Amino acid sequence: MDELIGFVTSNNNRQKILALLGSKGELDTEQIAKITHMVHISVDKILEDLLEKELVIKEGKMYQLTALGSTVERQVHNM
Repeated sequence: MDELIGFVTSNNNRQKILALLGSKGELDTEQIAKITHMVHISVDKILEDLLEKELVIKEGKMYQLTALGSTVERQVHNM
């Protein structure tokens, strides 16, 4: 768990996306890019990394936190 928290907190944009999905529930890449004011390429790369760490899942075009992602997001939020 500490490794995942370190992974998220080492990158401000990862934190932003995880927090956004934690508060909004389910969003697509375009919505995430618009809300965070990040370019699509950056959002895609971060989401790819979060998928690899099993912090988010993708259903169709939509991304949402996994149970693990929700736990990590809460812990990061409370830091």
